[in-house]
Amino acid sequence: MTMPLPTPTTNELQKPDNATLILRRVLNAPQELAYQVWTSAEHVKLWMQPEPGMQIPFAVMDVRVGGKFRIQMQQTDGEYFTAQGVFREVKPPEKLVYTWDWEKDGSGEEFGEPEGKETLVTVEFLKRGDRTEMIFTHTRFATVESRDSHSRGWSRIIDCLAAFLEKPKA
Repeated sequence: MTMPLPTPTTNELQKPDNATLILRRVLNAPQELAYQVWTSAEHVKLWMQPEPGMQIPFAVMDVRVGGKFRIQMQQTDGEYFTAQGVFREVKPPEKLVYTWDWEKDGSGEEFGEPEGKETLVTVEFLKRGDRTEMIFTHTRFATVESRDSHSRGWSRIIDCLAAFLEKPKA
């Protein structure tokens, strides 16, 4: 049975088990652009915002198998959290698989994951005419609470990505 596409303005959320989160969203952008904006450190700094007012002062993305990324997120009170990982699969412009780990500065505990607990993210970009269906899967959570905390953050991040892609380009 084929599932209907989520609307361009909402995320479809699935929680198939305690350790897995799946978000689906149709983005009003071509596949190549959606992939580029997700994988470019300069773009990530402009749209990634898991909480209102949060900034990304630092991002590095070496998008190749074995390449690493590091993204520092700073809250309005100045506190920061740093995510890092390694790209396991890179198939432009269709698919990315990478590890996701909160840097060992205590930030992971904030989101229910023990420090050094590596989770796995898969992002698929499916061409749907001049739009893109994005399927975001995050697995290997230690607890339901961690999965749900990440669900809130990733839902907002994907909303911010969709809004960024809607902006007119100069």
